[in-house]
Amino acid sequence: MNNLTKLENQVLEKLLHGPDEVLTILRQQVKQMQVSSRKMTGVGFFTKFVVSPDVCVPGRPTFKLGDVNGAADNVNHGLGFLLYVKDGALSMLEGYTYDEPWPDEVRGLVLTYSSREGRKLDFQSSHS
Repeated sequence: MNNLTKLENQVLEKLLHGPDEVLTILRQQVKQMQVSSRKMTGVGFFTKFVVSPDVCVPGRPTFKLGDVNGAADNVNHGLGFLLYVKDGALSMLEGYTYDEPWPDEVRGLVLTYSSREGRKLDFQSSHS
């Protein structure tokens, strides 16, 4: 059991959906990882992960996935999400609102991809 919340599970499933080999490896990591900390900021959250070093993306790249947006019944301006991968392993999931408080419970969550033309995934190392 990876002790993720329902929302975290939904967001990770959407962010890691697809046939790409990197996404396949990251989905394997989700099955084995543990949440090491969860911090609420008032306008979002940071959930940090611990992943077994056995299942890393080849080349151990560092990058972010952020092409998933959310809408919810009790959020006016939508939700954004960033998934951080550090050295080939899932590191942290960030969720945030646009100029409003994060609700105690997100109701009626609908997740969509940012681009209608399909996902543009870039798994090259970035050190930002």
